[in-house]
Amino acid sequence: MLSVVENGLDPQAAIPVIKKKLVGSVKALQKQYVSLDTVVTSEDGDANTMCSALEAVFIHGLHAKHIRAEAGGKRKKSAHQKPLPQPVFWPLLKAVTHKHIISELEHLTFVNTDVGRCRAWLRLALNDGLMECYLKLLLQEQARLHEYYQPTALLRDAEEGEFLLSFLQGLTSLSFELSYKSAILNEWTLTPLALSGLCPLSELDPLSTSGAELQRKESLDSISHSSGSEDIEVHHSGHKIRRNQKLTASSLSLDTASSSQLSCSLNSDSCLLQENGSKSPDHCEEPMSCDSDLGTANAEDSDRSLQ
Repeated sequence: MLSVVENGLDPQAAIPVIKKKLVGSVKALQKQYVSLDTVVTSEDGDANTMCSALEAVFIHGLHAKHIRAEAGGKRKKSAHQKPLPQPVFWPLLKAVTHKHIISELEHLTFVNTDVGRCRAWLRLALNDGLMECYLKLLLQEQARLHEYYQPTALLRDAEEGEFLLSFLQGLTSLSFELSYKSAILNEWTLTPLALSGLCPLSELDPLSTSGAELQRKESLDSISHSSGSEDIEVHHSGHKIRRNQKLTASSLSLDTASSSQLSCSLNSDSCLLQENGSKSPDHCEEPMSCDSDLGTANAEDSDRSLQ
């Protein structure tokens, strides 16, 4: 196991940095995609930044016993390069995840580490529009959070948890198809580790990072598309069926202690995925305002005709 790297962010100082990255990336995605009938993919830099910020949320404040000193993948490190810390919280995620999702993630061909399953889980949750619901369940598991996180962790702060839940509602206006079957996910990258305080922020060179992210996106795309075996295609097809169906309490009930909580939370409108992506009540107000403007214009035309 590994302790926090020297010169990393103080736990309290890391929280506003994570939130700033998260807010900025989601706003950028909304500005770009909310008026388009297109999905957000791993090719988008803002999508990768958002994923890194969300990963940092789950990494922040983890107990040292859940942080491994060496990566589980096979990527070779140079002699002068220290291995990046590898936080693992896959058992925690399994406690709030349906068994068929767990089975799919544990049988992915190219994702074969618990780190990879954590990162794949996050992207699949975004694809399915269930990130808010999962987080709501997780925040109710206080005993498990106490086991995994320090008291100063973001996920153990009640106010920060409420902020995340309300903020994630903004994702319902977006549709995601992020790559989650790539071997590149088997190890943590520097960005989420630095945001969470496990690595110094000074190691994030803007020039080198942009190049690295470009390579990472190309790798995600090439590997995910080249892995089109029959087995993976069947999984992908099944995933699409789930996206196009309403997710109800009965179809997502858990064989865990969180089963009843998930059934209750999934009865809310925010946890139902409709055919073209779920919409929150807040976003339903936008077309209504457009209709009201249209009605005003029609009334003015009628006045002119009468005159």
